[in-house]
Amino acid sequence: MTWQLSLIGRTADLEQVRRHALRGACVSLVGVSNIGKSALLRRLGDSTQTSSCSGTFVYVDCNQMPERTARALFVTVWQAVSARLPTAELRAGAQHLYDSIVHAPSAITTALDFEAAIVFALSHLPPPLVLCLDEFDEAYQHLEPQAFLNLRAFKDRYGDALAYVTATEREITRLPATREQGEFLELVAPHVHFMHFMEPEDTRAFCLHYAEQEGVTFSEADLAFIRDHADGHPGLVQAACCLLGDVTGAPTRDTPQDQVIHQLVQQNLTTDSNVRSECGKIWDDLGPGEREALQHLHGSGEEAQNALRSLRNKSIVRESKDGPVLFSRLFADFVRQQKIKQQPSASGISVDVDAERVWVDGKSIETLTDLEYRLLLFLYGRLDRVCDKYAIVEAVWGEEYIDDVDDARIEKLVSRVRQKIEPDGTHPRYLVSVRGRGYKLVR
Repeated sequence: MTWQLSLIGRTADLEQVRRHALRGACVSLVGVSNIGKSALLRRLGDSTQTSSCSGTFVYVDCNQMPERTARALFVTVWQAVSARLPTAELRAGAQHLYDSIVHAPSAITTALDFEAAIVFALSHLPPPLVLCLDEFDEAYQHLEPQAFLNLRAFKDRYGDALAYVTATEREITRLPATREQGEFLELVAPHVHFMHFMEPEDTRAFCLHYAEQEGVTFSEADLAFIRDHADGHPGLVQAACCLLGDVTGAPTRDTPQDQVIHQLVQQNLTTDSNVRSECGKIWDDLGPGEREALQHLHGSGEEAQNALRSLRNKSIVRESKDGPVLFSRLFADFVRQQKIKQQPSASGISVDVDAERVWVDGKSIETLTDLEYRLLLFLYGRLDRVCDKYAIVEAVWGEEYIDDVDDARIEKLVSRVRQKIEPDGTHPRYLVSVRGRGYKLVR
């Protein structure tokens, strides 16, 4: 798909998050994959949308962190903040602070240097300074504990002049937390904002904008067809637009032609790789209880009702006159397929390359990051064969990083993959080390 997801509508979401942050309150923004969280945070961080009295919202992509350390977080944040400084002279001062953070000799010095950077930013940018931490799921799970304590300490020290907005696919305030994570979660717990799907008028605007960009024509029947199958989820709406646009082209059509086109497209939608990928992302970001509730919508008991409540908060389940229903035809078809797949199957690891999903002993695992998936896919293509560290670096990071990626960095990546695929990460069964030679993936 050549057209990129953008933020259509969402005025209420924008204003609620902005209102809390401008008061110095931290916010946890929660929503399923590709619902528009990144687009919303980028809009907040767009310098053209702010004025001298409206605070400074800075977009930070946590996926840009090379490691899950406090130093890596502070460097990534400061790079984003520095870009917002208005003059070359100030940016030169910011570069000096950047160098200090990068070369700090200890964790304590790193934190002190980053705090000096915050003071510098608060002196030259309209307060409050709001750090919009996108793709925070992975950082929350693997960031070293001291980073959470640092973030809490900075907020306590600078109060309403500093705020954090975290964007995650799961409600992190309900996940198990260490003491250090708990210190940070106390900041965002009072303001958890669930990002809902697009309203019908926003879905319509999204489709028409896509049609204009791609030079295709959508009739009123086409727009109703898209709503019926994707119903407000931006990623699924885009996938449906793409598939329908490839068939419709630009000419105006009559009703019988629309019906023929819709029958053809409907046959292709459930097997389309973009649709499977979008549905897979939603499914992977749900907890076991939520997945079970999706397959038994009328389940009883406190646990089932809590899971349904969470699914309603995420807009995945809606109420109808007949009771709870899934939000779209496409996702309902996907859930039915998952129920079939969960029947007893062969043990071991399998990879659905089209959907970029991994199965271990018949069960879909937690979503892998880009680097984690590259490593697993590389080893999966060489099952039972030892892969040395040079080959791994070349396949995962690229040939130009051969001299930059050391053994410790490879080991950390391997460890993160093991946490997601191994029943017991301390006693690897599938991703094994071969001393002095490298790693191999076994069935």
